[in-house]
Amino acid sequence: MLIITGFSLDGCKHPQVDGGVTKKTFVLSDTMMKTIRIDTANLKPVLMELHLSGKVAENDVNIKNTGILVNVATANLATVTKGYEADVVTASLPHMIFHGIVDGIHTITDTLAHTGQLSIKMDISGKALKPEMFTKVVLHCEEGDNMVAVPETAIIEDHSKNFVLVFKDKYNIQVREVETYTTSGDVTYISKGLSVGESVISAHQQQIYNALSEN
Repeated sequence: MLIITGFSLDGCKHPQVDGGVTKKTFVLSDTMMKTIRIDTANLKPVLMELHLSGKVAENDVNIKNTGILVNVATANLATVTKGYEADVVTASLPHMIFHGIVDGIHTITDTLAHTGQLSIKMDISGKALKPEMFTKVVLHCEEGDNMVAVPETAIIEDHSKNFVLVFKDKYNIQVREVETYTTSGDVTYISKGLSVGESVISAHQQQIYNALSEN
């Protein structure tokens, strides 16, 4: 993690708002340039997180992988495909995150409850899990659409609105309002306000934003 002890802005002037973009003329110090993080907005498949409850399945002692069985509402099964990644935690091992892959989708388990079942094959770390342990599972699923994506840390929330700092060069940084679609893991998807290929500041940008907002 980068630590900032201070920064300087030179030649600041009052913002001019044009179509949701706040434009300023200023110079970002060389010290700050060395410490900020800049990421490029990319086009990525939209991922959603499906939060489920499950339990560790009984397994043959000769099989290296431990299996997780997860009951899922039938309506959600259509969004799941074999090969999706899963993160698994348990109450008995709360500080450990286990990783696995969906390897089975069973569409009809309980017709009255309208649920199906997923089986998740764990990696070798899953050997620490014991049969019948209850688990919380976060499944990472693709929605099928592509959208502009930036690190979650690039988003600045202010008065119920979302902003990013668009970086052109040390003389040109824009405070720009954006509309977010969803966040999955450490990625936020932008539905409006940012284009593919634009650069955003994604570390310590809150300090810069505050400094710009004060002028």
